[in-house]
Amino acid sequence: MTKAITRRSFLGTTAVASIAALAPLRASAASGELSVWKFGGTPTEVEQWAARNEAFAAANPDIELNYSYFNGQIRRQKILAGFQTNRLADVIVAFGQDIPEFVGFGMVQPLDDIAGDRIDGWKERVVPEVLESGMHEGKLYGLPTYVDMASFLAVNLDALEEAGFDRPPATWEELREYARAMTKPDRPGIAFPATTAPVDINIFEGIAYANGGRIYDEETNKVTLNDPGVVDALQLYVDLIADGSTPQATSLTETFFRDTAQLFGQGRSAMWIGLSWLNTPWGVNDDVRWTGVPFPRPETPTGSFDPVAAIMDPTAILMVSSRAENPEAAVEYLDFWSQDAQLEIWGGQPEVARIPAGKAAWDNAELAETWPKWVEAYEAGTLFEGAAPMPRFIGVSAIEAALGTAIQEAVLGQKTPQQALDDATSAAQTQIDLIRG
Repeated sequence: MTKAITRRSFLGTTAVASIAALAPLRASAASGELSVWKFGGTPTEVEQWAARNEAFAAANPDIELNYSYFNGQIRRQKILAGFQTNRLADVIVAFGQDIPEFVGFGMVQPLDDIAGDRIDGWKERVVPEVLESGMHEGKLYGLPTYVDMASFLAVNLDALEEAGFDRPPATWEELREYARAMTKPDRPGIAFPATTAPVDINIFEGIAYANGGRIYDEETNKVTLNDPGVVDALQLYVDLIADGSTPQATSLTETFFRDTAQLFGQGRSAMWIGLSWLNTPWGVNDDVRWTGVPFPRPETPTGSFDPVAAIMDPTAILMVSSRAENPEAAVEYLDFWSQDAQLEIWGGQPEVARIPAGKAAWDNAELAETWPKWVEAYEAGTLFEGAAPMPRFIGVSAIEAALGTAIQEAVLGQKTPQQALDDATSAAQTQIDLIRG
């Protein structure tokens, strides 16, 4: 017997905050030019960020803000090129996953050295576990505004109930069973993104880490892409394809996370694998009832490392370039984004796609309506329990590039998961050895 599951538990109405309603900001003594590069963000976030910049400019008339937005998937190439040509922005709004690499290359500076007593205010307003995601080797390098977690599963509730199930799948074995049962000639049971876009790779890493896998062991300086925990996670992708439960393999390797979300939102797949935001940035058709749940776990993890509950990363974290010519203005900009008025954007005013960094955001009714289970877990102190950072170390770009290639080779049937990841491990180890000397 099935039970009704409503979309209300996942999606709710949002309130749009007016810039005019923001509390007045204190006057700033900083002046001069300030360049900011922001990478990635949902459509609502991108719109809100630009609008809040206007509030910052109004409160800081002596600071000339030059703001640019770029697609999040090109961030590493763009930032590295800017650093190499001495054209890097003063403030970079990118991903926390990149901090160790940026620090290792001398591209960003510790905020402890330039922010002074502002950090005490940040600690008062930002959730400790989230602020920790901006730390590296005991120093704070970034101010996070929210975090994303991996990996999650979106489920079409009508398809679920039509197949005779009364709850989402909880294990890998159930996932395959459900996907087969929910597959129709014109609608695959499940879709997942398998391009080489960093987010697609992060989605896969979340599955592998929950299975006890890792992509690199810092203690031994060894690439571990061919650890059983990673190999078996990739085998799951291959098995879902072999079951006939997915779109064509070539489609999976060409359809990145946003396109896959669109398939689900249009009712053209019964489930899809993504990060914690799933379809909240883009919505779904009115006739699609859905919910989102943590991605199913293997009954018995096979990896060599401890399984994690989730991996998390702040994907709009503010860092200051090591070559910033106006660090005073940069700190003013970071402090502006540390205020509740800005951080509450992700508390449902109006954004509902992210896990907020601001403590005050968790008190908003809009967030409780959209993410009731998350608010309950946050209030109980268990939301981040068992979570670990997304892979972050010097050389992560090289290893993830090799992993992306291996995923595509296996999905396309060019190599077995073991062969693809053995080859990726060898190639990535060569790169790591060069990087680390």
